[in-house]
Amino acid sequence: MANSAAPLMNIFGTTDYLIPLVLDDLSDADARTRARDGDGPSIVWHLGHLLFYRSNGLTLLGGTGDNPYEAAFGNSPATDGEDYPTTAELREQWSSVSERFMTALASATDDDLAASVDGGPHSEESVRDKLAFIAFHEGYHMGSIAALQKTIGKTTPPEKIMAAMQAGG
Repeated sequence: MANSAAPLMNIFGTTDYLIPLVLDDLSDADARTRARDGDGPSIVWHLGHLLFYRSNGLTLLGGTGDNPYEAAFGNSPATDGEDYPTTAELREQWSSVSERFMTALASATDDDLAASVDGGPHSEESVRDKLAFIAFHEGYHMGSIAALQKTIGKTTPPEKIMAAMQAGG
């Protein structure tokens, strides 16, 4: 692993730790509950959107193939979620995409991460820059997911972690 990949791996690893905590007690109906009085994104949309970006990150690291999340979760607005994956499917898909992404990131060299890319909307110039944006973007969406969980009466990942710590676990 490139030394400069270590901080990114830690950040992406945090999201990987939190995703199962989001999904462990979430019904499909709850996961499709939309923000902003039914006009905004649901937890399922946020997770699909994160999968879209993780898949883009995998492509940056040498992965090939089309991004299966682009049509529904790329730059598309949220819908009622009727055609979105179930929470069980999302759990499996997250595990698969994340495993391939983290393996590719662990194998990346400093030269791989410094490789030039077409500029992005946030002035990204290298693979590392784009991955740093994706890591930030994941944090933003994880916060949105926690807010939605709270709105629908679910225990959020930070609350689950704090409860475990207080219980000595």
